[in-house]
Amino acid sequence: MATSNATPGGPRGGRQGLRGALLQVGLVALLCTGAVAYLVHQGSVRREVNTRLKAARALAVRDNPADLRQALVELDALFLLDDQVKDAQALAADVNTRLWLEHQQPEAQARAREHQARAEAMDSRSGERYGTHARLLLAEGKTEEAGKYLEELQAQGAKNPKLALAEAQVLLARGRLAEARQAFARASEAAWREPRYAQAHGEALLDEGLAAQAAEAFKKATVASPGHLRARLSLALARLYQGTGQEEARKTVADVLSREAELSPPLKARALSVRAALALAEERPGDALTAAAEALAASPDEYQALFLRARALARRGDAGAREALLAAVERRRTAPLLYLEGARVLREARDGEGALKLLDAYEAVFRDVRVPAGEGQEVGALERDERYWLARGEVMEALARGDAALEAYDRALAIKGVGRARAQYAKAALLLSRGDAASARPLLAELTPENGMGALPEAYEAMGRLLFSQGEFAQGCQHYYVGLSRAHQQGATPEALQRKATDVERRLTDSGQAAMARTWKTETDALLRQVGGL
Repeated sequence: MATSNATPGGPRGGRQGLRGALLQVGLVALLCTGAVAYLVHQGSVRREVNTRLKAARALAVRDNPADLRQALVELDALFLLDDQVKDAQALAADVNTRLWLEHQQPEAQARAREHQARAEAMDSRSGERYGTHARLLLAEGKTEEAGKYLEELQAQGAKNPKLALAEAQVLLARGRLAEARQAFARASEAAWREPRYAQAHGEALLDEGLAAQAAEAFKKATVASPGHLRARLSLALARLYQGTGQEEARKTVADVLSREAELSPPLKARALSVRAALALAEERPGDALTAAAEALAASPDEYQALFLRARALARRGDAGAREALLAAVERRRTAPLLYLEGARVLREARDGEGALKLLDAYEAVFRDVRVPAGEGQEVGALERDERYWLARGEVMEALARGDAALEAYDRALAIKGVGRARAQYAKAALLLSRGDAASARPLLAELTPENGMGALPEAYEAMGRLLFSQGEFAQGCQHYYVGLSRAHQQGATPEALQRKATDVERRLTDSGQAAMARTWKTETDALLRQVGGL
């Protein structure tokens, strides 16, 4: 029988085995090449994802609306590569929430909620996820729920600037202003390179009428980001409220309004509000009304425009000032500036009843607010609110309700806060006007040390009047002179100083003290020349 060539060990079988081995080697090589290509591709995708996430974060830090929109462009490109990046979803929720709530971009609301839902489903642990959740609750009016949510996170040890910012916003909504200021400060200090935190802190301070402190916070925001539009505008507004910075404000407004395409409605409204404040500072109430109207047309929620409109109306003696202020406090219910400064504006415009109505609205907002009083205790916010009681006393005095005014001044004095001297002076001046010099004198004496270190020039003037009324003209002149010097140190104009000096000279002459009147004129003329007066 012939031998078969098909045996396993024959030449033909060997060729087939070699071919199979080569095929296997080729397949393995192909698979390895594919795996390497896949890994290289995945690495490239991961690098691009990280690059875009980093770019989006950097843009979000800059915080202008154009920057926020560009951050979303980066994030949308990232999601085309990988939509499972949970922290990117949280950042997208945060950016859209800011565009919606801070820049009045309504189309961003749905996207904010969509990205937030994804971030939560993926269990992102970023500060954006938690901070946005609290902000969305606040936007829905669920203040207490937002507060409990943050308290639970704090109990778990969570701590970052975004949570501090959210906590501050919750405290603000609750009317716990001092605690809110502290939370804003913590957020700003922890994230000092990000302007939005210092900006938010400054807004809260401005709401309280603390213009100098607000200006410092806004300045920090502009140092962190010189191009931050809202911080630049708000800094200009705060300085105008301090009575300075008119030329700077003019330049800032012109520059910002020239960037129409970059402005959201609130930014444009704030720029126009600064223009209104500038017009008021330059005694142009008509132009202030025009600018305020333009601001409100851009954004009806710009409460500063309503406040400035009210001030301009009051300056012109228009009864509409009261309604403008009431509209302002409806927009910003927890902003003491609008109530307390508004009451002063109405009082000086001889609308005492309107001023009282505004203070009643303030009391209604803060009546049930509780604040810490040490050792785990709490008291009503109004019990610690000396500015409110001082404002109420001044309004009651303007309405010729002297007893109610004294009661309010006593409430302010009992707090023993930083405004105690002013409340003490107000009480003493009222007593003096009622002819009760015996009760007024010890109060004024405490405020007018003979070394001239008293803070209130008006207290020295009041003591001068009291001493004149009791025939103590020499000592009275000394107090008037110190009051004049202190008034100069605190920025009184030469014209105002001259009026004060002339009034004292007249009082002396009318009291039969002609020689002393001449001496007074000689001394005060020298003082006025020395300080650059008339």
